[in-house]
Amino acid sequence: MSNGTVRSFPPFVARVTRFLPLLPLERLISEVANRVASQHPEFFDRLDDYASKSFVIVPTDLDWVASLTFHNEKVQLHLARSLDSFPNRDVTVTAPFFTLVSLLDGEEDGDALFFSRDLTIEGDTEAVLALRNALDDAEIDFIHECSAIAGPLSRPLEAGGKKAIGLLKASPFMRARQQENAEPSMDGMPGAYPT
Repeated sequence: MSNGTVRSFPPFVARVTRFLPLLPLERLISEVANRVASQHPEFFDRLDDYASKSFVIVPTDLDWVASLTFHNEKVQLHLARSLDSFPNRDVTVTAPFFTLVSLLDGEEDGDALFFSRDLTIEGDTEAVLALRNALDDAEIDFIHECSAIAGPLSRPLEAGGKKAIGLLKASPFMRARQQENAEPSMDGMPGAYPT
């Protein structure tokens, strides 16, 4: 679980990623997502009618956004530089990159992040709840799934990846902000988040 600190990349990282091509990253994430989907077909059952919704993910500390849709037990993922590229989105989830990864891994409490304003959600709250429950049931290990596509190199890649992320999260390179412990005011909340 969260130690009460939200970490994000410093601003220059987003400026650097602005010049990276999105297509290779899109293909890598799509391959990982569809590998996970093939191993967890119950994910689509849990999504049920909400599988037709469009979910847009916005990492606040990087220079791209992702659109996710789910059709025929496949994950369709598209990356773009602007939120305007996905005008017909049903749900928008916004948070720093490592917060999004920790949510996917189940290491962070989405409710706590929402109320501390480190996570914002706009749109169809029932669809968000269905996606959250489907991900919780799937118990996805993001680094494990990413490294598995490397075949025989997957174990050392997974171990190295987890160590590198741990060191990166603990390094002064990352900007850190302590979450507030006090109960938040309900006024001016960033968006609706289901409990």
